[in-house]
Amino acid sequence: EPVFKEFKVGELFDKLNLKRIKPTFDKRSDLSKVQTEEFDLPLVNAKAGSNGIMYYGRSGDWESDTMTIDIVNDGAVSTGMVYAQPQETGTLYNAYQIKLKSDVLSDVIVEHLLFLATTIQKSIQLKFNYSNKAVWAKVQNELIQLPVKPGMDEVNYTEADIDWDYMASYARVMEKQVIADVVDYKNEVIAMTKELVHTS
Repeated sequence: EPVFKEFKVGELFDKLNLKRIKPTFDKRSDLSKVQTEEFDLPLVNAKAGSNGIMYYGRSGDWESDTMTIDIVNDGAVSTGMVYAQPQETGTLYNAYQIKLKSDVLSDVIVEHLLFLATTIQKSIQLKFNYSNKAVWAKVQNELIQLPVKPGMDEVNYTEADIDWDYMASYARVMEKQVIADVVDYKNEVIAMTKELVHTS
């Protein structure tokens, strides 16, 4: 088992300032609730579930980025929720995207994002709410626990000691476990259904 150390969010991540490019905006004609060829770009906003995506926009209308983490900063239910956004994603409102600084890690993979998003949410979700919004000025000072490589200096550890390989393998193990649980559940439902049919 690796050792976990505390890191300040703002020392690892930069907040992206992704804006709307289109000068005018009409919610009815410039957004879609489903992804289409025209409305191809996922847009993050104050959404609980669905990976923080409620609307899609035209990729030419919005600045966007890939391999980001989306933090919901407002919303009665969704404040402090955190989602991994590996795909090209823009920002609508009541949320913002952060990205690992390139000198911390340049070759980010989806598993890193999943691990980091879970860790950040665990750190911030219960601290922020509708009246205490999860704005970057506050979130950047929050501490998250990350695994560090074995044999590092216990006192003077830095970002260079973060164990990215452990994060990636842990996320893969969790993914396999979730899939196995779903398959087990599906098999149980099938068995129960057969039993019900058989007894009736």
